[in-house]
Amino acid sequence: MTAPAAHAIDFELDNKTTFSVCGTIEPKFISEKNAAGDSESKFDDEDSTLGFAVEHAFTNAVTCFAPAEFEFESDENSNNGLDNTDSAFLGLKGDFGKFRFGNFDSVYEDSIIDATEVAEDAQITDEAFTSEDNQIAYYSPRFGGFSVQAQLRHFGDGEGGNTSGDAENGILLVGSYRADIWEVHVGYDDTGSEIVDQFDASGNVTGHGFADEGTFGTSAIVSPGDFEVAGKYAIQDLEDNDRAADDITFTAVRGTYGVGALELHAAVQEVGADVGDNRTEVTAGVEYQIYDNLKLWSEIGRFDQVNDEGDNFNLGAIYSF
Repeated sequence: MTAPAAHAIDFELDNKTTFSVCGTIEPKFISEKNAAGDSESKFDDEDSTLGFAVEHAFTNAVTCFAPAEFEFESDENSNNGLDNTDSAFLGLKGDFGKFRFGNFDSVYEDSIIDATEVAEDAQITDEAFTSEDNQIAYYSPRFGGFSVQAQLRHFGDGEGGNTSGDAENGILLVGSYRADIWEVHVGYDDTGSEIVDQFDASGNVTGHGFADEGTFGTSAIVSPGDFEVAGKYAIQDLEDNDRAADDITFTAVRGTYGVGALELHAAVQEVGADVGDNRTEVTAGVEYQIYDNLKLWSEIGRFDQVNDEGDNFNLGAIYSF
């Protein structure tokens, strides 16, 4: 949930080109319950990052941008270096809107999931959504408060992890309306490029293939002053004959209150299915901004799983540059 780019170091290469460096160091302590219900603790890292970006103005109306952000573990002594690409893409923006090509958060995740996802680690459960690689996305300008976002993910038959032998495209669409202190989003992710389990008429797994079912979601955010409240409702349709259910619903509410250097946040989510009991998930946390680029944070998560698996307590710090 950090935004290191806010503290980026910028270098003006010429009057049209800017190169930026940014990053975070994110040590933390976590205590979490395992499948047996026993607490296990460790000193860990909340995905420290190092990022680079270039922005070049072709004309006064068209700009190209290319950021890349990599993750590493600040608590580990290893030879892995920057061991994970968090995002990397090529973009083009202007009066026509904005295009992105590459690896980045999907338009569905940005508008629907992130509305109620507020914790650093103790996150409520996400509905199924498309993976972040091999994407092309378009973000329209606003027209009287309205905007649309469209995205395609291509998962080719030569991609690693594609066991189907075929290529497939996933389609995502989001419509948004933003006013002064509130916004509403409606989105659909067909998850058509995701490899999932497939079932026979008895509910037994028969193999793997591309998903036939998608996810629909809607969210709203209201920000009156220091307090912000958001809600989300999503329906994730499951594959035919899945024993778990026909679909799973996610109903969430999130509140954030900030005053001075202090921020409090909490989220509650009901996860419901046709089979079995509903689950109520709760996460709550506090952040304190010691300096402009240094904050402390702590949070707890309770997820209503068997033996309280996954319930956790976190205490960490984030230094951004």
